[in-house]
Amino acid sequence: MRRLLTIATPLLLLVALPLIAKPQNQKAIVGATLIDGTGGSPRKEAVIVIEGTRISQVGTRNTIRLQKNTTVIDATGKFIIPGLADMHNHLGEGNFDLNQGPADYQTNLRRLLGWGFTSVFNFGMPSIEDFAQLKRVSAAEDSAFPHFFGSGQLLRAKEGHGSLQGGFTPETPAEARRQVRELKKAKVDAVKFVHTDLRYVTTQSRPLLKPEVIKAIVDEAHKLGLRAFVHAPVLEYAKEALRVGADGLVHAVISDRVDDEFLLLMKSNNAAYITTHAIFEAAGDIGKWSRRMVEFDELGLIPKQVHQSGLSPTTVERWEEKWNNTVYTRDRLKVMRENLKDVWEAGILVVAGSDTGNSGAGTLLGLASQLELLLLLEAGLSPELVLQAATINAARMLGREKDFGTIEAGKLADLLILDANPLIDIRNIRRINRVIKGGLSYKQSELLTFNQKRRS
Repeated sequence: MRRLLTIATPLLLLVALPLIAKPQNQKAIVGATLIDGTGGSPRKEAVIVIEGTRISQVGTRNTIRLQKNTTVIDATGKFIIPGLADMHNHLGEGNFDLNQGPADYQTNLRRLLGWGFTSVFNFGMPSIEDFAQLKRVSAAEDSAFPHFFGSGQLLRAKEGHGSLQGGFTPETPAEARRQVRELKKAKVDAVKFVHTDLRYVTTQSRPLLKPEVIKAIVDEAHKLGLRAFVHAPVLEYAKEALRVGADGLVHAVISDRVDDEFLLLMKSNNAAYITTHAIFEAAGDIGKWSRRMVEFDELGLIPKQVHQSGLSPTTVERWEEKWNNTVYTRDRLKVMRENLKDVWEAGILVVAGSDTGNSGAGTLLGLASQLELLLLLEAGLSPELVLQAATINAARMLGREKDFGTIEAGKLADLLILDANPLIDIRNIRRINRVIKGGLSYKQSELLTFNQKRRS
């Protein structure tokens, strides 16, 4: 494995910082080029002052005077962006083993911070207990975990898609309303329901929720102050959910080009469009996708044996036995990419999410989340817009834009120090020098090798 670029850096003043520690009274990051996420031009020789968990000042060397006891982080020659967000992640390893055991959700959440993701939304977890645990460990602003949001257990039809994630299977409106209330008691951030027959990967059609059950889910969620998101990559099913008030799609639409009715429904509902191009690229051609992940993993952060598993002919054979309609998926990848441009140009909130971490899916934890951003660039977004989808748009989807998504005074000190400019090449999000979350600074290697033992 190649040495991480974060091991020897100019940021020597913080090398001895404990992995878990209370933030200094004041620290300042000095000398980098700041890409603050507000849409303004990058600022050279930037100074970012952090007090506790939040940013107190943002300026330049000429405009900010530091206190004598300020801890200075020299980031000369580096680039700073807001912490990234993956708004659809299942927190599993995402490797090629269809029979892998239960995921270590806590460790994997921590590892995502090491990949640069300071906010994560989980759309489907097998148990409320796992959901509650992740809420607990990530609750503090200065926790060494991403901000964690989730829908808890999903709602789906009996024998329908999503059985690997468990969840509720309501058959009547009354049952659906009761289950949504259970999710509210569990303090979920939204609810998710599945409305798909899986035609985009298999000819073995899955059953759907009844229309009156879908209406009850959305209505009850809204009564309780929750938003309702739908898994519906097929255009006709997405529109059915939007007509009864769904607040967003957890996947891109891949079946058909989006039409005027769809765009109007999305805008009327103020709905979010979560991209998840990674999972469809993997579904369409798992061999090609595996080669892309090997190429993208330039730092060798994924064990070689995991990559080799993805490149194995046996893996491809198993995949095509399970999903026998991947030709459909491959044929419609262009449609999915064109839909992204149409949705963005219509002024709909586009949010980056990868749908990584599912058992056997081959969308590897962390790596596929970063690769999702390259896929959005390839679909036609500029580097600036890609970063917007993965930062401020995610914060807007959560209603947390006052807390994160850009680098401004008053916001949480969640940011990445990069060794290269992501506006020149979005692949440079891989070049993580430091992750700063809630005012605390981490080497990438510390987060990726987390062993669940807190250091004092």
